[in-house]
Amino acid sequence: MNKSYYSILISQATTNLGFSLYTMTVILFLHHLTNSTFLTSLITLVSILARMLGSTVLPLFSTKLHFRSLLLLSQIVQFTFLLILLCLFTEKNSSALIFLTFSIIVVVSFFNGWFSPLKTTMIRVIVPSESRIKANSLLSTIDQTFQFIGWSFGGFLLAFLGKGSTLMITLSLILISMTSLLFIGTVYKSSHIIKQESVISSLFNGWQYLFKDKKLRVLIIMDLMESWAGMIWIGAISLAFVQEALHKGETWWGYINGAYYLGSMIGGFLIYRMSIKLNKNLMLLMLLGATSFGLLTLLYGLVSSPTFALILVLFMGPSYILRDLCQETIFQNASDEHTLTKMMAARSTLIQFIFLLAIIGTGIIAEMFGARLVYILAGILLLASVIYGFSHFLFQSNRANAKK
Repeated sequence: MNKSYYSILISQATTNLGFSLYTMTVILFLHHLTNSTFLTSLITLVSILARMLGSTVLPLFSTKLHFRSLLLLSQIVQFTFLLILLCLFTEKNSSALIFLTFSIIVVVSFFNGWFSPLKTTMIRVIVPSESRIKANSLLSTIDQTFQFIGWSFGGFLLAFLGKGSTLMITLSLILISMTSLLFIGTVYKSSHIIKQESVISSLFNGWQYLFKDKKLRVLIIMDLMESWAGMIWIGAISLAFVQEALHKGETWWGYINGAYYLGSMIGGFLIYRMSIKLNKNLMLLMLLGATSFGLLTLLYGLVSSPTFALILVLFMGPSYILRDLCQETIFQNASDEHTLTKMMAARSTLIQFIFLLAIIGTGIIAEMFGARLVYILAGILLLASVIYGFSHFLFQSNRANAKK
């Protein structure tokens, strides 16, 4: 791996760690400010909508600026508005303060929605095709590790340092991220050819690419089905399952979350070590990872033993990471960087939209029928996605063999 790759790795790790600390800080700030669970819960909704909008309009900018410049711009804006948020911590409660806080959340989330599509594209540019699964797995392992640290110890930081000092740590992490982006080499710059396109073309080309290619269309449909099932890890749903089905409290809820992150880190490390072998069968391995994740989710929804549930969640991590990394690598190999940014931006918008709908649907199901049914239905939906993927690619393979 070259210097540019490690610059992106540092940027992603520090950005996501900082964002986890920022999220916990702003939730605590608004909760203390308003003492309203409803207003605090709106943070998730507002953040998703803003990230959706950010991903949607990203192609307008990617046709005019280099990707590194876009990432720097997004992080400079986030840093500026988080600095404003830090100043607001000393203000007294008022309607204007609540409005300003939500406005800052919108801006920060809008520009945070640029990171993932741009990161995927930059990896495609600076890493050769035979090394991309290895590059993606190392990124995932480091990222999962830092997120685990952020979500596990963020509460301790807030308790001992307070929200002001914790947000200052976030600002420091974003500064590190911005500095690391400056070390992306000039070899990356020259590979991107900026094209002049109309606004309409810039906005909709990514969607056309996604659904025009038969293989990518199948992956997107699977993605959308799996996104519905991904809502099982919403905090309120996972806590309800631990309490209702496993008859445990918040401590075991923490164990379950920790086991999933630990499994994800282990999975990323194993894929990194086996990347050369995995690179030859990306599609098959993606389907196998999705199959095991669906089966484990279904079993998890049926169990009542906390220990067995913990073991299942530990194995869910590697299964999901295998599926996710193979899929991302397939997308990276499918097109040039100019097209890939638009495709990944469109994909991100779709997934965020499904996430939004699923929050509502999952909450209703859990409220009416219990959290256990949510996990059972999620497992069934994940397996239905796999059946769809297997049937399509098997049919496509048989048709290709028939033509020979």
